Amino acid sequence: MRAAGILALALVCAAVVAFLWLRLSRTEAGRTPAASSPQPQPGSAAAGPAKPPQPVAPMAAANGLARLDPVMLASPGATVQTELRLLEAGKLEPFRQTFLRSVQPQITAEAFEACRKRVQQVLVRPDWETAKPGKSRGHRVVRVSMFGKSMTGFHEVDGRWLADAVWCLPVGLP
Repeated sequence: MRAAGILALALVCAAVVAFLWLRLSRTEAGRTPAASSPQPQPGSAAAGPAKPPQPVAPMAAANGLARLDPVMLASPGATVQTELRLLEAGKLEPFRQTFLRSVQPQITAEAFEACRKRVQQVLVRPDWETAKPGKSRGHRVVRVSMFGKSMTGFHEVDGRWLADAVWCLPVGLP
């Protein structure tokens, strides 16, 4: 009886160690891909199941600026996360690309710095549970409260979800 209990405990410990090892190895592989390991070609038997698209290097835009990968703007939630990462990294031009063209001129260097300061001081918690889907000018829109008061619309334009307001500006700034 005692030997069975010890064996069961050993199996549980081995399973936990294996789980942690696999989880850590996946995390490390995602951060530092092995350059020397051959990658199977898509469609080959070794390719295995299809992986979800991963953000890649930005594509060149016609105006000479790097264009954000569409995966980074694939949903309203992805757009908010991208905006927060760009604010944290201090990347003004890519940040502008997360907004509708009509809004982009409002994102001056001063407005960008005000946004950076605000998101460091106030937790950004979009209320996705009360988000309101709709349509505007032939494309889908999701309106969500970013800080508990005003609603920001995220418009699907050419497969990218773009914000219709500079939601991160403190009240009273343009």
